[in-house]
This record gives sequence, structure tokens and C-alpha cells, in this order.
Amino acid sequence: MKSISIILLAGLAFLFVFIVNDSYITHVFILSSIYIILASYWNMLDGYLGFINFGYAAFFGVGAYASGILSVHLGFPVYITIFIGGLLSAFLGLLITIPCLRMGIFSVAIVTLAFGEIIRIAISLWRSITGGPNGLWGIPPIFEGASRLPYFGLILIILIVMLFGLRAIINCDLGLIFRSIREDEVAASAAGVNVNKYKMLGSSISCFSAGIIGAFYAHYLLTITPSICGITYTVPIMAMSLIGGRGTFLGPIVGAVGLTFLGESIRFLEGFRLLIYGLMMICVMIMAPRGVIGFIGYIERIIKKKYVC
Repeated sequence: MKSISIILLAGLAFLFVFIVNDSYITHVFILSSIYIILASYWNMLDGYLGFINFGYAAFFGVGAYASGILSVHLGFPVYITIFIGGLLSAFLGLLITIPCLRMGIFSVAIVTLAFGEIIRIAISLWRSITGGPNGLWGIPPIFEGASRLPYFGLILIILIVMLFGLRAIINCDLGLIFRSIREDEVAASAAGVNVNKYKMLGSSISCFSAGIIGAFYAHYLLTITPSICGITYTVPIMAMSLIGGRGTFLGPIVGAVGLTFLGESIRFLEGFRLLIYGLMMICVMIMAPRGVIGFIGYIERIIKKKYVC
């Protein structure tokens, strides 16, 4: 039923955007779709596997820059560069996971945060290839013309495929293994689970998704800057997952849609957006530790218990 709901909601969103035919509204819906994917696959790492990544935006940025550089400097076809961007992000995700396997959660948070900053600084300094702080310009578009509707159609297809893939992962044996590692690594290992192997696999899948979406983002905006690799992009992704409901399938979707539209409505407070996200996360963690979806489930259980009794 949830699978049908995803397709139905995507179809209704596309129909709404098509009827309204407003460039800005289409842009907001595209951003919302991008953040749904990023928040969902970050949640797969933290919410299901228990592996937190504070440098997640770096893999988004790596995919964007890899695809942009290959298409701008080497003339590679866009659809090939997007896939290469995803593969490179997955490879880097695997590499950064290896030294984190023997670290505690706080050490992993620091290492992944530092990795994100290293990527951002490296891109800023590599001016001849990346354009440095001024950004990479002249990235070829996926579709010709000024309309954003084809991009929205494409990102909806990617969104449906990736959400179906994520749902398949969390509902199969792999999802059970991820959750067992999250709950107790020692017990999972004693039960015969190769914890390191599955952490590397989960990180690769999550970072591959971020790289694919980053590449799409580059060919959508046609210009990118090193800031997309920094903490200013990671914090909203984390906030969407945590506020929506960590460790749930619907939580990141609800959080991404809500915070994307909220972010656009408070764009005039640009310098305070991260502060607002941070305060929202604190409030949610205190008042509803399981996020919006968890809180709704709690209310439903109270109502059912009241009427059953």
C-alpha cells in the first residue's frame, strides 16, 4: 500500500506543478525531492545502521563536481557522468568508513566532519579544475530549454526508484542485519554477522545515492560552488531525518518536505537558517525524541488504547 501511495503522491505532485506552471514552485518541488532522497539515505546510515556521518554533504558535492568536471573539461555525456559521480562518491564513502570501523560514535562524527571540510577545502584550492571559490561554471544541462518541468519529471522518477530501493533494503534480511548492528554490535557479531562488511556496504549504498543526486543537482543548476560540500548542507539533511523521525521510512520524507518549504518561506533570514534548524532539532529531541512520525504513532496508540479500554 505504501508503494502505491508513493507513486500516487508523485503523480499528484507532478500534476499540480504542471497545472500551476510556475518556475519558482517547480524549483521548490525539485529541491524537496532532492532532499527527500538525501535525508532518506542519510537516515539509512544513522537510523537503521547506527553509523552517523557528519560529512554527508561531501559525497553529494563529490558527485556534483565529478559529473560537472567530466562533462565540462572532457566532454563526457551527461548520463554517463552522473553515474560516474555516484560511483566515485560510493568509493570515497567506502574509504572513509574503513578507518571508522574501530572508532566510537563520537570519533566517527569528528572524522566524517573533518573529511567533509577536507573535500570542501581541496575543491576550493584546485582552481584550474574546479574553478576554486568562484565555482564551476558552464555545466551542460540534461534537457534543452528553460523549462524546469522535465527536471521535475526526471527527479520524480529517480525519487520513486530510490525510495523503492530503500524500502526493499530495510524490509529484507539486509535491513534486519542493519538494525541488529544498530542495536548491539557485539551481539550481532556473536550471532555471526560480519559487522565491518555491512557497515562498508551500507555506507557505499548511501554515498552512491548522494553522489547520483549531487550530479543531477549540478546539471540542474549548471553551476556549483565548494559550499555544497560543507556542514551548511549536511545540517539540514540531518535535521530533516531527525525531525521527521529517525529510523522510520516516512520520517525523512515528512521532514524533507516540511523543512524545504519552511526554508523557502524564511529565506529572508538566510544568516539564521542553520540556527533555526538547530533549535528545531533540540525542541524535537526534547519533546518528541522519535520525531514527528514517532509522535503521531504515540498519539495513535493512546487513542486506540482509550477506545479499546
